[in-house]
This record gives sequence, structure tokens and C-alpha cells, in this order.
Amino acid sequence: MPAPSPRDDVLLFRMDDRPFRFWVQRGDRDAFVQPGWEFANEEAFRAAIERLKAAGRPVEVAGAAEAKARQVAGLARSSDPTGYELEIFYGRFLDYVPFQSPAGVSQFVTGPSGEMGLGHVVLAALNFDEVHAFYKDVLGFGDTDLGRFYLAGGDDDPGVGFAFLHAENIRHHSLALGQLPPNESRLVHMMVEVATIDDVGRALERAQKNNVRISSTLGRHVNDKMLSFYMRSPSGFDIEYGCHGLQIDPKSWIVTTSLPVSDWGHAWARPESEG
Repeated sequence: MPAPSPRDDVLLFRMDDRPFRFWVQRGDRDAFVQPGWEFANEEAFRAAIERLKAAGRPVEVAGAAEAKARQVAGLARSSDPTGYELEIFYGRFLDYVPFQSPAGVSQFVTGPSGEMGLGHVVLAALNFDEVHAFYKDVLGFGDTDLGRFYLAGGDDDPGVGFAFLHAENIRHHSLALGQLPPNESRLVHMMVEVATIDDVGRALERAQKNNVRISSTLGRHVNDKMLSFYMRSPSGFDIEYGCHGLQIDPKSWIVTTSLPVSDWGHAWARPESEG
């Protein structure tokens, strides 16, 4: 749902009762810029800033006007050990405008008060162990599933490491890290979750009618149970669009290790260079 924007070069889109979830800004190239991670209060936000500084990461605290434009009480920027930019914030603003999907989506799943966030993001990091430790020790994520995916096959396939990490909410993972080389779009994919399989099917149909590249067919993942398909965004990264994702209790969850990626489906398209 389009939302009012504070700037001529920015488009905002909402998916729940937050003033916006997507900030799309005109730039010199197409790419994902940064995710925003929410902290519960100012104390937790300030503590995270100190941990970032102690870890040797640059920190820029935004002024009051910029925080207001982001519709939050406090905002800061930093980066992870791969160099991916990130924002942290606290103090959600609400404008009490009801969400009405122009496309007829019944509901985006973000939690009763939006605490599950917009979905999840997946980042690539060859310095996998360092980045994994950063998000756990510095930003406070917890492990949900430590995947090891043997994509090449054969006895000498070392596998590709993945870490699926949860925040302090019931979403299976808000962040995933893959032991992969970074790509030009700076993101492997982001996921948004809707309420029903009909929402997913209608989105797939809209994408096909508009000649959007379908990166993966419909399927169900083994670890988070998401029933989804993947499509290519104009900025080069994929968007996973799914429903019925697994919800966890982050305080009692026992970490799993998944070997397959999907229970069924999720047949991936060839790279575009291969036709």
C-alpha cells in the first residue's frame, strides 16, 4: 500500500499498521541498501550502539529530523564485518491508518503488533563464521537452524553453510546468512509472508502476467515450513513470497541442523546468462 513520503526521491510502502515497511529511494544503481533492526527501547538501542563500537564497527547516530522521517524515536547506522550496511532503531511510530491492499492481499503476517517484522532477509558472506558471530554477539540474534546444503553432490562436496537466526519474536528466522560470495545487488533474497495459499497463488499469477522472472517454482521449505515461490526484483535480488511459516518460542527453541532445502518443489531457474 503506497504511503505518504517525506521526500520527492523516496517511495514508501506499508504492509500493516506501521507507517511504512519499505523505503525505496532513487539512487545511482539498483541494489538493496540496508535492513532496519528494531530494539525494544532506548536502553537496548544504546547498549547495541556500545557493542557495535566495542566490536570495531563504525556507528553514525542520526539526528532527530532524520529519525522522524524514518518514523522512529532513535536511529543509528553501522555495518557488519562483510561491509553490509544496517540500521538499528527504537520507538515505533503509528499513524493509525488502516492497511488496505490495492492487490487484494488478505493480510501480511507481521505479528499482532508488528513485532515479527516485514519477513526476513538473506545475506551472503564468505567470512561466514565472523559474520555469524557478529550478529549473535553484537546484535543479539539467536540460532534457529544451522543448515548444511550439499548442492553439488558427490562425496567430495564440502557443502554450503547457512545460519538461520531469529530475533526476539516468534518468526522462525528474520535473518539468514549463506557461505556464498556477495552479489552486486547486495542481497540474496528477502521474504514477505501472507496469510493464505490463495494470496500466494494470486501473487504468482500477477507476477507471471507481468512477465516477472520466476526464480523458483512453488515449494515448501523443510526448516521454516514456508510454502512459497521466488521472483526476481528489478534490483536483481529475489523476493520470496510465502505463507504458513513456522512460528517458534525463541526462549525454548532447540537449534536444528537441516540438510535438504525443501520438502518438495522450489525448482530453480537457470542463471539468466544461460538463457
